[in-house]
Amino acid sequence: MKNFIKKNKKMLFLVSALVIFLGGSAIFQVVVNQLKPFEEVPVVNVEKRKEKKVEEHKEVLCKPVANQIQIAREYYDSHLKEERLEKALIYFEGVYRPHYGLDYQNNGEAFDVMAATSGTVIKKENDALLGWTLSILNDSGITTTYQSVDSIKVEKGDKIKQGQVIARSGENVYESDLKSHLHFVLSKDNKVLNPQQFFNQEITKIKA
Repeated sequence: MKNFIKKNKKMLFLVSALVIFLGGSAIFQVVVNQLKPFEEVPVVNVEKRKEKKVEEHKEVLCKPVANQIQIAREYYDSHLKEERLEKALIYFEGVYRPHYGLDYQNNGEAFDVMAATSGTVIKKENDALLGWTLSILNDSGITTTYQSVDSIKVEKGDKIKQGQVIARSGENVYESDLKSHLHFVLSKDNKVLNPQQFFNQEITKIKA
């Protein structure tokens, strides 16, 4: 055995060196693989994460009064049946006139008046016949008008939230038979609309 080692000492040295070299190369490769450049390591892109879509609040036209407040006079529509058509007329100074709006009444007692939409107060004035009047313009172009109101809580130019109490019902000369009431008008592009046809509908979809 000793003679074999002596005769093949050089060859054994080369084999040992080769084994050490190959082993070292393998270890080096493992280390290199573990130390890959930062750019090659996959990074989670926050911007590409699937975000939950937050639906925007879609405002709908609401009633300007509490649910228990009743309609005393309807919007005039020639298609109404005769009995309802008569109730959609106003008798003033000996003349019957069509009623373009909704009148709300609470057995003669005053009640809160609420903004049917959000928006900006564009009118606040006292009319000799119609009484105190407020108008609110919504960003969609819808205007809601509140006539025969009292105890007004807002000013012209104020930003109003939908459902906000803006006044109390009051009396006026034009519809004195109703005593304390609210005359509510809906309009867009200077055209008066029947509110009953649009309650609970998206405001942006209301067309003149």
